This record gives sequence, structure tokens and C-alpha cells, in this order.
Amino acid sequence: MDREREFKAIKIGVMRSKPFELLRAIMMLGKTVFTDTVPTACTNGRDVWYNLTFLFEKIANRKKGVAFIMVHESMHKAAQHMVVYIALWKIDPKLANAATDYWINGRIIKADPKGEIVEMPVDHDGKVMGLFDPKYDGWTVKRIFNQLKQEQDAVPKPIAGEEGEAGSTGEGGDGGAVAGGEAGDEEGDEEGDGGSDFDEHDWEGANAIPKDELKELEQDVKEAIRQGMHVGRKAGSDGLSDELGLGELVIPKVDWRVQLRTFMNSTCRRKDRSTWRRPNRRFLHQDIIMPSLEGRGIRELLLARDASGSMHWQNRMAKVTSEMVSIAKQLDIEKVYILDWDGSVSDKGHSTYSSKTLDTAPEIGRVYGGGGTNPRCVAEYVEKTRMKLDCIIILTDGEIDDWGNWKHPLLWLITNDDPIKAPVGKTVNID
Repeated sequence: MDREREFKAIKIGVMRSKPFELLRAIMMLGKTVFTDTVPTACTNGRDVWYNLTFLFEKIANRKKGVAFIMVHESMHKAAQHMVVYIALWKIDPKLANAATDYWINGRIIKADPKGEIVEMPVDHDGKVMGLFDPKYDGWTVKRIFNQLKQEQDAVPKPIAGEEGEAGSTGEGGDGGAVAGGEAGDEEGDEEGDGGSDFDEHDWEGANAIPKDELKELEQDVKEAIRQGMHVGRKAGSDGLSDELGLGELVIPKVDWRVQLRTFMNSTCRRKDRSTWRRPNRRFLHQDIIMPSLEGRGIRELLLARDASGSMHWQNRMAKVTSEMVSIAKQLDIEKVYILDWDGSVSDKGHSTYSSKTLDTAPEIGRVYGGGGTNPRCVAEYVEKTRMKLDCIIILTDGEIDDWGNWKHPLLWLITNDDPIKAPVGKTVNID
């Protein structure tokens, strides 16, 4: 069997397998090109280029290893990594490559843990190609990137000319700067790709695609995922989408401003309660003292803003704060508290405003913090200060391990390239 025919046979096998049938339509999107102009495999998020010599001569576990690479490239397409995470690529190309590869490979292995359909590629020396670390299970791409950067920045950079300089900073090779990966140094990687040593990522090519075509591609990808999910349901494999994490990519997005207003309006809905402070006048002439009813909505609201080091959205935070302030004024909320937190609540504590003084709040455009991420400190602060709150709104990127315990109506405003749902309270993802 010639290589192209063998490639197609492996592809059909992957498309028919239960763990990866969700990718069936994705694998059909864009062009598949066989060429020697790329050393391994490469994608721009739409098209994929394969070097058949590499696939069938360099990979020892020929069938399952090649199948793994196919799925890997399809996952890049499904998640639109080269478009969604362009900002991370501009910060550090190697770490952006590594982060997306860790995210993908973890999900592939989770979907097929016994390696019945796919296996990470292995060369003829027995070296496993690609990046994988089980500690990143459930992590977002952005969180993985931040962790890798933190680890990289913690490594002292050698003084020029010192013995042992080469390779000590992780600047060379594929993934040399990342912890826990299997990728090694590839001589042909002059630019230090930083991702798997079985594929390349064409970020510039992806972002050179015209905007109208990218928009069309985005819709095609979502439709392809929906088709895969439909096929999966018919075959009785509903749960597989959760393993690959593709279902979250097609959740309809609702304008966060609308959701914020809905939450505050519903929480602020006037609720009648009895009070003895003002007797009901209707019964006074009968010498009967009865309580009167008064309406109550949100009187005191806390806005707690994540100021941890993983936050790269100062301008967006100011916009979100301004939107919340605008709604608070419309609802005539008596007190609005604003505080910033990271691993702990800011030393300056909280600031207090009325709906009439919110416009002058300096916190709208300023954030205090820069450490870790521990929202539990906000809950503890509220308890310690005995704040009498009607609801709490938390702005965060969602890179959180411990979401804490809360006693008040709670809304998470989460800005992240990956969809995140908090295990407590209501979640609104901000585009």
C-alpha cells in the first residue's frame, strides 16, 4: 500500500472510532496537503500539511502514532488555537505552542486512555514525541501558559560566555523551556518552536487569513462539532464530547452585559417584607397594630476584582467595572463596595460608594494586586468584616483551584479564552 492510501486508511479508522467520531466533520474541513516543504506536520487552523516521509519512516508506532498526529492537528482546528491565542503567541511563541499542545495531548490521552486507537508518536530510538503532563488535566490553555512562563522566568539566565550556557535557559529545541514534557531538541527547529516535535503551528498563516474567511471558518468549525455530537448521540456515545472538551466550544454566547443586568435585576427585584418600625395605618383606627410592608432589593453590593498575576486585561476590567457601576446607578443601590484581591485581599481593603458617588470612584480604572489567585480570601474577608451584603460579583479570569464557600447570591464574571463554569454561584463568560 502506498503512503497516501495508508494515510487515508488510518484517517478513516480514526473517523469511525468512538473516541474521535466527534472530529469526523472537523477532519474534513480545509485542505490536506502532502508535501516535503514541512519537516513533520503543520496547520494554520484550517489546512494541514503532512510530510509522509516523516510519518511513515520516522515514527515507530506507525499506525497509532500517525493517528495521534491526525487527531492532534484536528484538535488545533476545532479549538482555533492559532487565532484565539494569538495574544499569548505574541508574548512568547514557544510557550504558546507548548501550552496548546499540552492542552490537546492531555485530552486525546484522556479520550483513549488504553491507546486502542491512538498513541503518542515514538521514534525508532524509543523516544516519545510530544508534550504531556497529567498535572494539566482540566487546565485552560491560558493557565498552562502562565504556569510555563512562571517556571521559565524562575530559571536564572546565565551570563554570556559562562560554561554550560547552551541549553540552560531552555531557549533551544522544542519544549526545552517547559516542564514535564517529552519533547526534545530538534536540530531543524531554528526558531525554537517550543511545541511538539511532530508538528508545527502556523500562527502567522492563520492570522493572514482574511477576516471574513476566518468568520466563515469559525462557523464551519462549530457546525462540524455539532454534527459530530449529533452522530455521537445517535451512536450512544454522548459522554465522549466531555472527554475531548469540544462540546464547550459550541455553547451559544450571550452578551455578558445582558446577563449581568439580568442577574442584578433579578437579585434586585423588590421583595415585600414586614416591618414593625412603621405600623400599618389601615388598622390604626381600629386600635390594631399591624406591621407594614416595605420593598427591598439590593442595598449593598460587593464587586471583588481579581488582581492576580495571571490577569492580562486591565483595560477590560475597567470597562466591566464601568458597566456594573452604570447598572448599580440605575438600580439606585445604596452601597457599592469595591475591593481587589489576589492571594489575599488588597491591603487597602474595600472602598465604599453610593450610587451617586460611583462616578468618582478611582478604582474604576485602577487595580491593586499582582500575586496568586485565591477567591476564598474574599469570602473570609466578608465574614471577618461582617459586611451585610445582598450579593457579590467577582471579576476573574477563572484560573482558580479553590472556588471557596459563599453565603450570598454570587455572580462570577469570567474573562478567559477558554469557557469556564464556576462550581458555585452563577457564571457569565466575558468575550
